[in-house]
Amino acid sequence: MRNRAFTTRYPGRVRVILTKVGVFLPLTEEEAKAQTPQINECMAIWDTGATHSGITKKVADNLGLRPTGIAEVRHANGKSLTNTYLVNISLPNGVTVSQIRVTEVQLLPDPNIPEEKQPQVLIGMDIIAMGDFAITNSGQKTTLSFRTPPHKEIDFIPEADEQNIQETGRNRHERRAMKASVRKSY
Repeated sequence: MRNRAFTTRYPGRVRVILTKVGVFLPLTEEEAKAQTPQINECMAIWDTGATHSGITKKVADNLGLRPTGIAEVRHANGKSLTNTYLVNISLPNGVTVSQIRVTEVQLLPDPNIPEEKQPQVLIGMDIIAMGDFAITNSGQKTTLSFRTPPHKEIDFIPEADEQNIQETGRNRHERRAMKASVRKSY
C-alpha cells in the first residue's frame, strides 16, 4: 500500500475535529477506474469514541443508497436500531476506504455552522485505526495529522523526559523517587 498522509491546521483550539471527505457507491477498484463515481463531498467529524463510522440519512438519500441491514447502535441516549449501508469513503489524503459498512447516524447540528457545512459523516475507530492519528494543540492551535498505513508508534514521554532534564537537571525516575521520599516523610 502506498504511504499517504494529510495534516489539517485549525486557526485556534477546536473542540471538534472536522475535515472534508467524499462518500460514494461501494465500487471496487476496477469499477472505480472504469467509471467516474458520483462523489458526495461533505464534512466529517473524527470521533475516537465511535467504534464504527456513519453517514446521515441525507447522504444515503443523495447517493440513492438502499440499506444493507440493521445494526444496534449504542449512543449517549441509550441504544437504538439503525440502517446500515455499504459505501466507499475518500479521505483527504487520497486514500479510499472501500466497501466499508457504516450506520445511519443523526448528528446534532451546530448553530454556529451554516447548513451546507454541517457534518454529515462520522469517522470512527474502524477507519482511524487503519493509520496513525495525532492531535496536537501547540501555540493554542489544533493540528490533526493522519497517515496510512500505520508507520510507527508516537510516544511523547522521551521528549518530555529530555525537556525535564534540561529544565531541572533531573530525569523522570529521579523526580518520582523524590516525590516518593516526600510522601514517606508525612
